[in-house]
Amino acid sequence: MSILYFLPAIGWGFMPIVASLTAAKPINQLVGTTTMALLVSLIFSVWQPATYNEIGFVVAFFSGCFWSIGQYLQFQSFQWIQVSEAMPISNGTQLIGTTVIAVFVFHEWTNMHMFVVGILGLISVILGIYLISYKDVREVGSVALKKRALLYLGMSSIALTIYVTLPQAFQVDGSSIFLPQALGMWCSSIVFVKKKDLCWIKICKNFMTGLCWSVANISLFLVMPILGVAKSFTFSQFAVLISLYASLFILKIQKKPREIFIIFLGSICMTIGILLIGSIK
Repeated sequence: MSILYFLPAIGWGFMPIVASLTAAKPINQLVGTTTMALLVSLIFSVWQPATYNEIGFVVAFFSGCFWSIGQYLQFQSFQWIQVSEAMPISNGTQLIGTTVIAVFVFHEWTNMHMFVVGILGLISVILGIYLISYKDVREVGSVALKKRALLYLGMSSIALTIYVTLPQAFQVDGSSIFLPQALGMWCSSIVFVKKKDLCWIKICKNFMTGLCWSVANISLFLVMPILGVAKSFTFSQFAVLISLYASLFILKIQKKPREIFIIFLGSICMTIGILLIGSIK
């Protein structure tokens, strides 16, 4: 199994950690990320020239617009709940969305065996994500803010699901996606800008966030034609494990022994689920 299959998980797993370490406002995180993504896409387009057509260019551009909307909402949610709590919810809802579209729109599961294995895998992943987000004692805080975070994460997942599946719906070739998609991301991020919130130092710090995203995005769209939407995106959900354990060790998020044990069980459930879905040929 190629390491390329897991690069989306590595890139997206470390992306929220890097963004959190910059301690920047969401808009600075977004602009920094999209600026680096645009730069990487320009370099990639020179190294790997692509042929563009009008429909493909517009579809990829709007895919990038949906990404910016979804990622901005996700960055906003980090202000109200921890990364280790937000990412399982975000990844889980995106997984449900992309799988439903892959199965019922793209018809990637074609027989009963695929449906049985796929549904068992999906249930296992969702159970794993639920266990990973377990807390022994709920932290004291504003219920309104937590509800707002959940609302933002829900809207974020809808936008990010469209970003992943829209190019596949129009069969846009992988190499022709990246530049117009990055243009859509950057242009959309500018829409959210309020001049008083911009900090160029914080924006520059988030160039590394953009590099993590670029690694994940380019590898995902190169893998999709090989594995399909359901399988490739499911492999990318290993990102939640990377985000979780990186937040524990790098961001120093404290967990009780009982929570660590339940999180470990959740990790096993999620790994089994991903491998089950990944086994579907």
